[in-house]
Amino acid sequence: MEMILISLCLATLLAFLFLKRLFKRTTTTKLNPPPSPWRLPIIGNFHQLSLYPHRSFRSLSLRYGPVMLLHFGRVPVLVVSSAEVAQDIMKTHDRIFANRPITKAMEKVMKGGRDIVFAPYGEYWRNMKVFTFLNFFLITV
Repeated sequence: MEMILISLCLATLLAFLFLKRLFKRTTTTKLNPPPSPWRLPIIGNFHQLSLYPHRSFRSLSLRYGPVMLLHFGRVPVLVVSSAEVAQDIMKTHDRIFANRPITKAMEKVMKGGRDIVFAPYGEYWRNMKVFTFLNFFLITV
């Protein structure tokens, strides 16, 4: 009986290690995220916000610097608390931050983000914007 239990535990451990290696994500680039405070598994950093969130952000920025990564639930949020750093980020990486994240609900309801609100930044979005403004001005005139 004990031998069966030991072999079952060993087989489970080996299967877990094999499956962990099989399903492990491989990244081609090594990420270097900004500093972030510790977080809880489900709620992320919500426990570190108080009744006045702007004061909480200020105290966190004094500890972790002007750029920090917070997690609100499962969503990572980049918090920039310096005007100079924010201007530099928006000047050099503006196209990265111009898009909205695509969710499953948006894919189902909004047809994959093919409207003007959720469309990814690019040629299609610019054409939709021109088309919308032209229609708006033609209707109001």
